[in-house]
Amino acid sequence: QETTMTDQGFEVDDSSLTQAISTLRKMLKDSTKSPEFVKTVPKRGYQMIASISRSLPNSHKEPVVEQQESAEVEEFKADSIIVTGSPTPSEEFIPNATIPPNVKDDKQKLTIRSKLMLVVAILLPILALLLTSPSHSKFRQLAVYNNIVVNTPINHPDLTNWLPSIEKCVKKYN
Repeated sequence: QETTMTDQGFEVDDSSLTQAISTLRKMLKDSTKSPEFVKTVPKRGYQMIASISRSLPNSHKEPVVEQQESAEVEEFKADSIIVTGSPTPSEEFIPNATIPPNVKDDKQKLTIRSKLMLVVAILLPILALLLTSPSHSKFRQLAVYNNIVVNTPINHPDLTNWLPSIEKCVKKYN
């Protein structure tokens, strides 16, 4: 199992790194065939190709954008994996973004809806059992042994050949 050692001294195994990159791509809706944010570099690892800008916590009106002529590259080396990042200026990041209040309402509607569906899912089988009754089978009498009636369903094949065996069983267990 190969691991990637970082400058901070902790190790990350290949599968965790691959899973993290996959999760990042999903969240960013980044395609692997034509990536906009993270590019896979064959036999080397991953490279950040997205544009990055820095936003100061106190500047809400005008974002501070630092442009860099040469791309900075961070490399985390392992036996066969190198993770690289090359930041370039572009989109701003707003750390104190607020969540719109309608998101909470949608979540609450979803929980009410899911609760209603749960109640229906529980009640439906119970109602099906209570409101329907199985059809009653009709029987015909085969024989009577020691006041014990032996019946068989009407749609069952003929059992006259089995009557001697049935008689022995009834007499033995009676």
